[in-house]
Amino acid sequence: MTTNVLSLARVLTVAAAIFPAVCDAQDGFPTRPVRFVVPFPAATPPDFLARIASQKLAESWGVPVIVEVRDGAGGTIGVNQVVRAIPDGYTLLFTNDLSIAIAPVLSKTPYDPRKDLSPIGAVAQGTSVLVMHPSAGVSSIKELIAMAKARPGALTFASAGDASTSRMCVELIKQAAGVDLVQVPYRGAAPAIQAVLAGEVSMYCSPAFQALPHLKSGKLKALGVTGTRPSPVIPEVMPISEQGLPEVIVSTWYAAFAPSGTPPAVLDKIRDALKKVFDDAGVRQKLAGAGLDPIWMDATELAAKIRSDLEKWTRLAKATGITTE
Repeated sequence: MTTNVLSLARVLTVAAAIFPAVCDAQDGFPTRPVRFVVPFPAATPPDFLARIASQKLAESWGVPVIVEVRDGAGGTIGVNQVVRAIPDGYTLLFTNDLSIAIAPVLSKTPYDPRKDLSPIGAVAQGTSVLVMHPSAGVSSIKELIAMAKARPGALTFASAGDASTSRMCVELIKQAAGVDLVQVPYRGAAPAIQAVLAGEVSMYCSPAFQALPHLKSGKLKALGVTGTRPSPVIPEVMPISEQGLPEVIVSTWYAAFAPSGTPPAVLDKIRDALKKVFDDAGVRQKLAGAGLDPIWMDATELAAKIRSDLEKWTRLAKATGITTE
């Protein structure tokens, strides 16, 4: 009995000594360099946004904030690196819905985004635009559907990979319209859009910012955007959902995460600082210039969005039988 009491006393003494130190470490965060892992290539939106955040946060925190690109496997390599990091707030993730809500549906990922990551906040979203070469003579979704039904299996679409938003966008169109379009996967967005520019494929569901210069030059024709409203960078293009396919709504979000288990006080400090960065008028102007809509989704909203997206893409995968395995 006495031994047990002494053991308990020792545990309480140790805990009392450690607890203030942990609290002080959290209150003083950050005291050393912070790292944002970006699981996609340099110059993509997650990298662009992470670099904006890193510069502003370094200024406000007084410590270096480093951006590290860890591209590969549809973003899953970089995400897994963050998942396995020490959950202390010094290793963070800046990514999009592809690695969080699409890749885990289409293949077996080494992480569960709902359990292994703590959402911090979503800072921007972007819509895609379905484009074709002008020589196709198609100007609307209605005309595309008519052509596809007249020539089943003859029209092709580029994707930035089997597990990509560009693929899922067209898969939604195929299911909603009841048409047969054949995927031609490429290794990334750059070769995918070059394929439609060269006439190798019939169409491509491109991020709006990527297609914008080709639309302005007349090299590509926009049939519709995937948001619920026109894109601010191409306001003249109608949403696909308003052209007879209300189910076709695809909006890519960009967000920051930390490893699961990161102390709530640290998450709150990062979240508050990140929100301040992306509330800045100059930063919002930069985002708009890149074809991105500035938004803010807090941790609760982002977690709900992830659940909703996982359910949506799981339904589509089951209905169509698509997979990357």
